[in-house]
Amino acid sequence: MKQKKNIVFYIYLIFAAITISPAVLLAQSNGIVDKIWNAVGGKNKWETTKYIMFTVSGNSKYPAISGNRKFLLDKQTGNVRFEGTLNNENVVALLNVQNQKLNHVYDENGAEMAVHTYKELLPDLIAQYNIDLKVLSLPITIMSSNISSQSSSKIINAEKLQKLDFSNFLGNSGSFYVSEESGLVKRLDYDNKSYLVNGYKDIGNGLILPTTFKATSDSITYQKVASFTEMEPEKFKSF
Repeated sequence: MKQKKNIVFYIYLIFAAITISPAVLLAQSNGIVDKIWNAVGGKNKWETTKYIMFTVSGNSKYPAISGNRKFLLDKQTGNVRFEGTLNNENVVALLNVQNQKLNHVYDENGAEMAVHTYKELLPDLIAQYNIDLKVLSLPITIMSSNISSQSSSKIINAEKLQKLDFSNFLGNSGSFYVSEESGLVKRLDYDNKSYLVNGYKDIGNGLILPTTFKATSDSITYQKVASFTEMEPEKFKSF
């Protein structure tokens, strides 16, 4: 009889471990998510930021888009102003990423060019914009990338980091490492590369984002980044 009671007791312990452990892990995951939000300035800072401007080099995925790229975006309307090189020509392109429409294209002197000449490049331009924005806003992007509830800790450069796995960031799975003290993302393992994440800056209104991503054979740098709550509407309408 005593042996049967012991078996029942052990079964109960196993059941408790199975049911309680995921809840504990999920609580740990939620805790680090809170730290990440605090590190970037708070969820409200991101939500109330209406406009973001950034200039980026590296991580160019499309041959027609070369050199440094500058984007100014209206988060609410989807209007985007692009300044950079398309098909080896310096241009200013005004587009909307929500309705995927190219509205105007100008040369570097402000002369308007035929929109239909560049329409075939619109999907690539929007795709590059999405990549650049998601990398810049990495701490925010990864929180919507199906983070695993399981985590582990690792010491890197004398700093204790919490490793979390994700199933979808720019279409790939991988891991990121967050400082358990500051909540800053310090490393990203993705696309068979390991990026050190650094260069955190207050880009305006208390919103803090990373600006440098360095791997052994690759690097992504955001030379200029700024956020605004107001912007001249003409920026999205004309040269």
